[in-house]
Amino acid sequence: MSSAPVGESLAVVGHGRRIRQQAGAVEAGAQPTDDEVWVRRYRCRDCGAVITVMPRGMRPRLRYRVVSIVHGLALWTLDGLSSAAVRNEICPTRSVAHEASRCWSSLRRWLEVAASWVGRRLVGSGRRERAEDLLQQLASRVLLSSGALVTDALLAAEQLDGHRAGAIPEEASTM
Repeated sequence: MSSAPVGESLAVVGHGRRIRQQAGAVEAGAQPTDDEVWVRRYRCRDCGAVITVMPRGMRPRLRYRVVSIVHGLALWTLDGLSSAAVRNEICPTRSVAHEASRCWSSLRRWLEVAASWVGRRLVGSGRRERAEDLLQQLASRVLLSSGALVTDALLAAEQLDGHRAGAIPEEASTM
């Protein structure tokens, strides 16, 4: 699909590249890393909107990879690890401030952001219950279930479409 009919000038044109920081593991259980990822930007000549195109598994305004977020919430919820223990598993940085050694507030923020991925309010009286509901909602989006909640939730999270909350591409949902 092009941005203009044949013979007319393009409406969407390249508008540079930006570096985004990405932290965490590329897949569950892998060693967490801190990487720089180039993302491409495009600009609409008609309305001036700027569009950023990023790889799957990367979300706008989040430093951590989707896989790391879902894996971290699973460790915190299903395995019952403390937020500090989850931080040790997920975060590539080993030196932390005193407050972060006791508690990692990213889990709370991630839970709020990830609720938009499923497009509905999460059910549960506590944060861990809402995180478990999130994992179940994500896992329910996988067509061929592996039978493992975390594995299915990770597969669905990897297929989330960058800017559209909760959208899983048509070709991914029919695999």
